[in-house]
Amino acid sequence: YSRTFKLYITTKMSNPHYLPEISTKVAIVNFMITKEGLEDQLNEIAVAKENIDLADLKAKLIIEGYQNKRQLEEIEHQMLDILKNSQGNILDDEKAVEVLSKSKELATEIEEKQQ
Repeated sequence: YSRTFKLYITTKMSNPHYLPEISTKVAIVNFMITKEGLEDQLNEIAVAKENIDLADLKAKLIIEGYQNKRQLEEIEHQMLDILKNSQGNILDDEKAVEVLSKSKELATEIEEKQQ
């Protein structure tokens, strides 16, 4: 680890999308200037300076949203694996029914958090 190390990455993409974990740990400079973009950047800077708690909350909500999305994807994969590996009638497989019902509860809970 060196404090003098710097890494610059450029892209030709007009609006690149980075994972929330990356966005909160690096400084992203967007040289594409629009009035709305400048307003958003100025608002974000003002909120970060004036209300640090609100800026931290925003970063936490972004990360939580990404984690919830990842959990939903994992649930989908679990359900697909259960359906793929089930033998005969899926309703007769108690383990499959239990996993599917837990998945439904967790998915409902995550959707409520997102709203």
